[in-house]
Amino acid sequence: MYKYIKLVRAFVALILCCGVLLLFDLNNRKTEVRQEVIKIATFKICSRMVLDEIERGVLTSLKERGYANGKKCSIQQFNAEGDMGVANMIANNIVNGGFDYVITASTPALQVMANANKKGKVMHIFCGVTDPYVSGVGITGTEPSQHPPHLVGVGSFQPVERAFDIARQMNPGLKKVGTVWCTSETCSEACVKLARKKCKALGIELMEMSVENANQILESAMSLTARGAQALWLGGDNVVETGIDQLINASEKANIPLFTNSAYNVYGNTLFGIGAEYFEVGRLAGNMTADIIEGKSPREIRVENIVPENLKVNPKALKNVKEGWSVAGFESNFMP
Repeated sequence: MYKYIKLVRAFVALILCCGVLLLFDLNNRKTEVRQEVIKIATFKICSRMVLDEIERGVLTSLKERGYANGKKCSIQQFNAEGDMGVANMIANNIVNGGFDYVITASTPALQVMANANKKGKVMHIFCGVTDPYVSGVGITGTEPSQHPPHLVGVGSFQPVERAFDIARQMNPGLKKVGTVWCTSETCSEACVKLARKKCKALGIELMEMSVENANQILESAMSLTARGAQALWLGGDNVVETGIDQLINASEKANIPLFTNSAYNVYGNTLFGIGAEYFEVGRLAGNMTADIIEGKSPREIRVENIVPENLKVNPKALKNVKEGWSVAGFESNFMP
């Protein structure tokens, strides 16, 4: 009987030991699963159609590559809604939140994120940036050796010169163009500098009004129209684009057109918009992220300017503009 009890005790001890080992193994397996889940953040500076299209392109390409939220990865979307204080908080949360990758849309988002991520804790891929080489984040050129190893992406300098060529083609007598731009945005400054050169070459006077926030847009635009602007132009400016209806309002009151370097706000008195197809820009950034996840070294990737051109023309705007403008020759680009 005693031998039987010892045998039972030994058997029970063996069962308990096996149970403990299984629990440890299960815990290890859970740890392994957790380690395999990739944490990705997307971060845009505000809600506007260009950045929404970029984000949609990023998520679409990641999904096509097998990185949908909840499938091999978790994806969290962040939006500062134009508040730079909130943007800084988001960037710091991403750096300290255990994220493996962050994809930013817009120049301000690039700058805020890069500043918070100077130690390279998170792999940072950017897009929707006018001129990354002057953004002050350590990118000095296109070559792989000219960007930090934890920071890479796609530049998309708006086709500023092409916009003014089209405006002159639509109105050969165009002599004065007004622009409202935010001086705190390097992307906007880069566009305005290029516009100055192009206007000088075309014999057009570029009339400028600078603003610090969206509340100043309408008054500034109406000042330009009062000074004789024959059209208003908007380059790559996150602040002013959020208030584009104020530019449209000012142009309607003065019976002149607005033209922009974005094809996503072509309505009202906006005669045409030419810019990048930003959904495709987002796809490029998403695919770049997937390539890096799958082993491609950022040290092999160039930072290039890629602008898949998108031109939209709004012939209805001609109903409320002074004579001299024509959209003949651009019928294939008409808005539906």
